[in-house]
Order: sequence, then structure tokens, then C-alpha cells
Amino acid sequence: MSQFHVSQIETYVRERYEAEHWKPALTIVNNLSRLLALWATDLVLPDTEEPSALTEVTDGGEDRGIDAVGVNLATKEVVFVQSKWRQDGTGSMALGDVLKFLQGVRSLLGMRVEGEPVHASEQTRQAIQSLLKTPGARIRLVTATTAADSLSSEVSRPIDELLASLNDLPGTEPMALHRHFGQSDLFNAIAERDRPTVDIDLQILDWGKSAEPQKMYYGRVSAAQVAEWFSRYGADLFADNIRVVIPRSDINDGILRTVSSKPENFAYYNNGITILSRSIELALGGLLSRDVGYFKLSGASIVNGAQTVSTLGAALGTEFEANLGSAYVIVRCIEVPEGEEGLAQSITRYANTQNEVSGQDFAFLDEQQRRLARELQVLGYEYIVRSAEIPRSVDRTKVIEIRDAAVALACAHPKINYAIIAKREVSRLFTEGPTYSALFNRSTDPLMLQRAVAITAEVDRVLDTRQADVDGAEAGVAIHARRVIAHLIMKKIGATALANPETDLTAVLAGVERDATVLLNALIAVFPENAYPGNVFKNQARVQELLDAIGELLNAH
Repeated sequence: MSQFHVSQIETYVRERYEAEHWKPALTIVNNLSRLLALWATDLVLPDTEEPSALTEVTDGGEDRGIDAVGVNLATKEVVFVQSKWRQDGTGSMALGDVLKFLQGVRSLLGMRVEGEPVHASEQTRQAIQSLLKTPGARIRLVTATTAADSLSSEVSRPIDELLASLNDLPGTEPMALHRHFGQSDLFNAIAERDRPTVDIDLQILDWGKSAEPQKMYYGRVSAAQVAEWFSRYGADLFADNIRVVIPRSDINDGILRTVSSKPENFAYYNNGITILSRSIELALGGLLSRDVGYFKLSGASIVNGAQTVSTLGAALGTEFEANLGSAYVIVRCIEVPEGEEGLAQSITRYANTQNEVSGQDFAFLDEQQRRLARELQVLGYEYIVRSAEIPRSVDRTKVIEIRDAAVALACAHPKINYAIIAKREVSRLFTEGPTYSALFNRSTDPLMLQRAVAITAEVDRVLDTRQADVDGAEAGVAIHARRVIAHLIMKKIGATALANPETDLTAVLAGVERDATVLLNALIAVFPENAYPGNVFKNQARVQELLDAIGELLNAH
């Protein structure tokens, strides 16, 4: 993913900082490194309305490896940044560069060092000195690079040594911390900037607690309170749920009937809801009694019970609203801190095994699908993984559904058997482990995926047009050979070209109609009599016979 990630990071920093901070006298790499330093500073310093000073110091030539200095007087923080732009995305930071950076930090902190001083402005120097005199001041060392590898132990050691010397007062909070932004961290910062944040305040009656192995609170929540969540957040409540809200009238009617006729029994008739949260806070008042507890859930997602929540939300403003206050829902709130995504996925999976869920829906839990969703989002595409999910985008040309992605990747695979599986039974692309992992893995490139989807769709369009004008075997081959034809076209283009940002997709698509027509005519010419195309193109051996028969034409083509 290095090439794709670096290109997206470059696009982002150019759009954000180039107009004000690009210097024509410097090389492209040096300029990009400067922009990266600015962004890294912004990532670390919190947003406040108070003034903060930011000084770029790389132009002095004697910067000692410090690329940016950030000072936030409101939060009492000073940030020192070293950035390294690697266009190829490989490697990591070098020891010599980091040692030079640390010497510069020591110099600006007033520590004794040899050599020339850092070429920082007087304004910045004074701001740092003033801040360091302030009780509670904090120092942040930041390294940022588009290189994919993490910092080696050899490079990390001198950073840790400097931190230890700055944090040498026992019994106090650390004065200095280090944060490293590698290639994946930077890309994720771009991808996650538009992710909805859901914070829920709730009152739980008759609540209980389980501390091990994960913190969990449970009890009864007013249905009116649940309805208010949906009114406020809508589908964002279910961002991490396998299922999405399915407009099934039988389920909805059953929930509303209970609310209407027997609201006091709702908790007994309903399966309840499960909420995962990054953190759960209990108000001190709740410690005095288990009758009622007041909780704050930060970064919450409802992973089971979406139908219940959405139906209760839809009851607001109807004749059912008056009964919501008398109905209660059983709730489980489980704390899953950041970094424990595997646990969150396991809870989500098992919470949804009580009812039938398709292999496609379980693919939602695969980290590779989540990665692709983030990466495609950066490219401007909405990636739909869950089967019943409704796209947010009004522009359907910017929506890619996972079934279309799976079919396109199967056609783009070097081995034709995957295209034949896509023709025979699309669901097998999700349910067969080796097949699924051959299509969706760490190497699956989002740009290649997007282009494969576009090419597959163009093949379908061309063959749909041809099919409408013919009948018999000609129409049958046009209907059933499209996966094989898409495979042959993308094999000709090559996976490397599909993943290369420099490849002109418009030019590629312009050639698809010609290539698809040539291949279709060749297959029609050799197609056996009395054979049903729908069966032939599901059989790998018979497909191979057809390809062998048109071998000379394909070679010429």
C-alpha cells in the first residue's frame, strides 16, 4: 500500500498547506517534508481559540533536524517536530537524523550542547522560554514520516533516554512525551477525519457491573431515552454493527404493538441492545445506589439491537410516543478501549449469531474491509459492505458495493477460476476462506479495486447493449461470458497498471468497448452447438477449451 498511501498523504498536505508554505527554491521532497511537519504539529496540538505560535525552522540550514516548533500557550504545550518525506514509502527514520533532532531539542530547551544553535525565530525562543517557566508545562517530541516501517530500537533508544532525563522527578506526571506518526498513522488520520463520533448519556435502572475481563454495565433503560438516541444520531449509532436498519414491517409492527399494548412487558419480550464504547464513565452519584446510575459512553456503537433502536426512534411524534416512558429496554454497555479492535469484532460477531447473517455481512468485521473503506473514502468513494446498508452519497457513481468489488476483484485475479466462481455463485466469494482471502487481503489495492469495478461495469454495459440487439447463442454468450471477458481484458491491462496512479482510467475505459466486442465475437465463433452458455461459463474446463480455441485470435489481439 505504500505508493497509494504516500500519494494520498501528499494530496492532503498540499491541499492544506501548499498555498502558504511552499517555497519554490526548495526541492519537492524538502517542501513536502516541511508540509508534513506542519501537519504533524497540528495533529498533536489541540484546537483552541487561544493564540499559538508555529515556526518553521528548516530553512536555516543549521536546524539540527527540527522541522517545526509549535507552542500552545493555552494548553501549556511545546511541540518539536522532525519530519522525513519518503516518496517511495519504504524504510524508516535514520539514527543520524534522530540524533541531530534531539540535539536541537536540547538546545532549544536550554541544555548544554555543542555546535551551532537552532535557527528559530526570537519570537519562538521567547515563547518556549516563557512556557517552560510555567508550572504544568509539557514537552512533546514528534517524529513523522511517510516511511512504512516503525522506528527501530536503535532509533527509539536515544529518544527514550532524553525523555528519561526530562522526566526525572519521581511521583509526578511525565513532563515530556514522544509521538511517532508513520505512514499508516498519517493515512488513518486522513481517513478518520470524517468518521462520526457518538457520545451517549444514559440512565440505567437496577444496574449491575462486571469488571473482568472487560468492564460491563447492564440494566434497564427507558425506551424514550433509546428513541432520543436515534433521533439525535440516526444510522451513526450503528457504524460498527454487522447489520443495518432493515425496514421489515413485521418486526417493526411487533415492537410497536408491545409498546402500545403492554409497554411494561417490553423488557421481557425484546432481546435488548448491546453497546460497545471506547470509555464508560459512571457519575459519582450512581455509586451510592444500584437503583439508578448515570453513565457517559464515549465513542459508542450499538452492535446488536439496531431494529429495536430504530423502531423506537420512529415512534417519536406518533400515537406510540406516549407509551415510550413506560417501556424499558435491557441494555449491555461494554467498554472496549482503543487498540482492542479484535475484541470488539469478536463481541459483534457473537452478538449476531443468534439470527441468520450472511457471509457478506460478516465480512464487515474483517479489518481489510475496514481498511479498504477508509482508503476508498480518501479516493472519494463510499464503500458499502453490509447487505442492507443504504448509501449516504446521492452520486451513485461514487458508491462501490462489496459484492461488485468481490466480482471485480475475482475478474481481475490472474487465475481465471475466480472469475468463474463469480459467475457460478457470488456468495462463494465470501464463504470460502481461501477464495475470500485471495481477493481481500493486505495487498488488495483500493485504486486497483476501484478501477476493476469500473472496468467490470463497462464490460457489462457493452454486453448489455450487444445483447439487446441479438438473440440465440449470440445473446446467450453476451449474457454469460461477461465475467470471462472482464478477466481477459484486465489480464491484458495488468494488475500493476491498474494500481498505478499514473494510469489514465479514461483511456483504459475507452478501449474496453473494442476489446469486449472482439472477445465476444471470437467466443461466439467457437461456441459449440447445442450447449447452454449459462452452464458452459460456469465450468472451468469448458471455458479453457473455448480460450484454447480462440488462442490465435487472442494473441493477435
